[in-house]
Amino acid sequence: MQDPLLATVNRNKTARGYCLVLCVSLLGSFALGCGPTAPVVEDASEEVISTAVMDAAVLDAQLDELLKAGQDDGMEVSVWVGGREDDPWYVRNAEVWRPVASAIKVAYLIELFNTYADQLDGVLEGAAEIVTDSTHPAIAHFNDEQQADIRDHLANATVREVGYMMIRGVGVSNAVYNAAANVTTTVLGGPASLTKLIHDRDPAFVGLVSRRYMQADRVVNGDNEATAAALAVVLQQIAFRRVPKTDADTTQAMWEILHVPEDAGSTGSHYFKSGSLDSDPLTRIRSGFWESPTGIVVYVVMVEQPNPGSRTREEAGLHLADVSVAVTDAVLAAARMGQ
Repeated sequence: MQDPLLATVNRNKTARGYCLVLCVSLLGSFALGCGPTAPVVEDASEEVISTAVMDAAVLDAQLDELLKAGQDDGMEVSVWVGGREDDPWYVRNAEVWRPVASAIKVAYLIELFNTYADQLDGVLEGAAEIVTDSTHPAIAHFNDEQQADIRDHLANATVREVGYMMIRGVGVSNAVYNAAANVTTTVLGGPASLTKLIHDRDPAFVGLVSRRYMQADRVVNGDNEATAAALAVVLQQIAFRRVPKTDADTTQAMWEILHVPEDAGSTGSHYFKSGSLDSDPLTRIRSGFWESPTGIVVYVVMVEQPNPGSRTREEAGLHLADVSVAVTDAVLAAARMGQ
């Protein structure tokens, strides 16, 4: 099942604190937050250009310690962190393909908003036909109650609303949250056609592949997958307002949806997308970018485990969520200290 721990990860609530002394010391090293609205940056070329100097050996040792508790269960992590420039500040297994869960929806958002750039506040054409057909592959795997909920929220939703439900999922059920991505996939031609759109937009996006609808079987048609490096480039292009063939207003609309106002603080703004899967392999992803006076930091953390191992499935999912938070905190702390 896709994205079952919405209150923990995919619904962008803070995961439970991972009680490691190592991480406590790191957390005191960075202070990041966001303002109440997504700021408008007219020209990204005028922003502060910040390059962090990160000690890879030290951070590797820190992450090894954080992963130790899951080592016997096969837990692995991919990390990418960087800024404006193409070369990242730190990577770990960034070219390894992993299940991407709902984190791939950021790439979906780019294609949805570009396709309907002049109609963001108009009803998404074709959505009603999709959600009222109980046999359509976008919604056939949802039960009757879920399909009714999906119809209520998506049949007459605007393009902007569909994007918001797909990314933020605030105020809607898990079914609607994922069906919004499935409607997006359908109006853009289905998983294969959507993958082609993503790859055609930028060759650097080829490390993302859409093969199935959200919450559909992960084996029949294959899983949605990505490398941390490719997902990072997607976020980087949005963060620095340089997504190919995308105008300023469309980019700003994406910023506003990715923005997490509840992460309010005095030093910056947070733009975020997570992902989780509790079927095998279990997956937790935290990705996004922070904008602060010292510059923008883009990050991707993907934690994967082949099966629950020594824990129950629920316990394993919670443990992966904790580790993903701790690794993200450590990586961001190191990036901030290196700026």
